[in-house]
This record gives sequence, structure tokens and C-alpha cells, in this order.
Amino acid sequence: MKLFMIRHGETTANAARIYSGHSAVMLTEEGRRQAMAIAPVLKQISIDRVYSSDLRRVVDTQMLALPGWDVIRTPLLREFDVGSLEGKPYGVLPKELVADYQSSKRYAPFGGESVPEVCERVRQFIRILEQDPCENVVAFTHNGVLNTMLQIVLGAEIDRSAVKNNNCGIHVYEFTEGKWRLLALNYMAKV
Repeated sequence: MKLFMIRHGETTANAARIYSGHSAVMLTEEGRRQAMAIAPVLKQISIDRVYSSDLRRVVDTQMLALPGWDVIRTPLLREFDVGSLEGKPYGVLPKELVADYQSSKRYAPFGGESVPEVCERVRQFIRILEQDPCENVVAFTHNGVLNTMLQIVLGAEIDRSAVKNNNCGIHVYEFTEGKWRLLALNYMAKV
């Protein structure tokens, strides 16, 4: 099985550099262009199943990139719940939490989710995929989920601030012989 994981297009929150978490933020015009630009790439794939986060920015991206599909929308693919940081600009963390946050992106101190909580959600999604005999699956999701999937597949902690997941970048994974492996990061990200 090949899994094509796609981050949503640029949002108003991305452009304004504010935390969006589970909020219903809109795609910018650039985000809409990014989503439409990956449509030709996706049309080259013989897709068996499409999954999507149920948050608006991802649903809008999916509808622009792959219109007309019967999509399985799931909260398993949602972004981190950022708690009380939602709607606040980047860089507003209390000084005592900056070092811990920078290295781990833990939102639990703010009433949001921790890395282990999101890892469990992503593992649930992986288990669903592993029991489905598809050849090609597309999953529209968020930055935090992409980093979490990368961490799970690599089997190691990653510095989440060091990984750049481009808007509408496609990460390609393969599941064979009971193992996941990474094939590409940000495939066709510059469209």
C-alpha cells in the first residue's frame, strides 16, 4: 500500500502566524491555488480510498484537489488541540515554557493535546489502514499529524520545528511486509 499524506493549503492563520488548532480557519487565495495545483498530480494516482481530517481547512483543500470523491472524514487526522493558544500569535509563550515547547510542541500545559495523545490518534489511523487491502490511499491532514506520522515511521523523536511540511506538500509512505517506510517528503510541494 502507498499512503499519500497531504497538508492543507495555506490558511488565514498560517499567513497571520497565529495558532489555529481545531478552529475553523479559511484557506487564503494562495491556499486555494495550492490545492488546485496538486489536482493533476493526484489524478495520476489510481486512488482506492480518500481520508480527510474533519476540520474546515482540510475539507476545503480536499474538495479543491479531489472534487467528487466519497471521502472518509475523521477526527483521527485533526491537528493538535492547542488549547488556550488557539487564536494567539506565534511567540506568545510564557518564558518558562519556551524551551520545552520549542523542542516538543507540547500543548498539554495550555489545555490542549500532548505528543503522546496525538501519536495514539495517528496510530489508530495507521491500524485502520493496515487492515484495509487498498493499494493507494490519500489522506488530507495537518502539519502536526505529518510530523507525528514521520516520528512513528522513523521510530524516533524528531525536532518538530526542524521539519518543514509545505502547504499542499505530499508525503509518500509505503506499507509492505508489515512495515512502514518513508518514500518522499513534500513531493510536488512547489506547484
